[in-house]
Amino acid sequence: MRNTAAIAVYLLIVFIGAAIMAPVAWMAVFSDAPALSFLNFLESHDDFHRYFNRCLMLLALLGLSILWRVTKIGSWRELGWADFPNAKKNIGMGLLIGLASLMAVAALGLIFEAREFRPAHPLGEWGKHWLNTLGAAIVVGILEETLFRGMLFGLLRRDMNWRWAAVFSALLFASVHFIDQRSTISEITWNTGFTAFPQFIHDFANDPHWPAYAVNLFLAGLILAGAFQRTGNLFVVIGIHAGWIIALKTNSFISSPVNTHVFWGDNKTSDGWVATPLLAAMTWYILRDDPQSAEPVD
Repeated sequence: MRNTAAIAVYLLIVFIGAAIMAPVAWMAVFSDAPALSFLNFLESHDDFHRYFNRCLMLLALLGLSILWRVTKIGSWRELGWADFPNAKKNIGMGLLIGLASLMAVAALGLIFEAREFRPAHPLGEWGKHWLNTLGAAIVVGILEETLFRGMLFGLLRRDMNWRWAAVFSALLFASVHFIDQRSTISEITWNTGFTAFPQFIHDFANDPHWPAYAVNLFLAGLILAGAFQRTGNLFVVIGIHAGWIIALKTNSFISSPVNTHVFWGDNKTSDGWVATPLLAAMTWYILRDDPQSAEPVD
């Protein structure tokens, strides 16, 4: 279980490091020291959660190089960056799967009048929507799939059956989405990163939609891990993930919830049980037999 232990240590160091760095970054930005005046443009961002998240992401990315060496990863190809000649076809296939699956769920909301269609937006808002949506789809798709499927799932399946590796990586994938609370913190001190962390955890008590959201995120993680297991490259899973992001953000842009029952979800659609049967069926289909890990193609 050497690789699993390395992942556990990596995650611990990343979270502790972010808790230490975030207050330092905050104090540097809001410092009156002349040497730090070039950071003044960040003073408009007074949300400490944002600082913690950015430090977490930075350390997670920097820590990958250390994890890479400790676990003796041979090349980017081993992480799934392979089969470049077929990259466009694989990304396109993934986009089609991602878009079709969640667009079908979104259509149910409109058909059963759980959501109201409101496509009329100024041209500028459409441009801003597509700029933000496509940017998020590309950046999140690449970073999260490289980290969660290429690195973490890839290392876990060295130590255990790939289905168990998919389960543990999907649990981690779902869990990090619940570090999302932006609580107001009045005073920042050197230990605020530790004392404030419980305030960043999702407000489960006041959110009736979280069980469905957690289950759907878990199933999504299984689907993405299974797709990576079968194809041996990241391009299909990046396409699926990007397609889901585009479908979710566009659905929220062109429609609004009328019925926020736990079955239909709130404004995300992915936080309603309506999406669960389809994701469960996709999970069963992709995990139904036991393929060997597809060998990456140069």
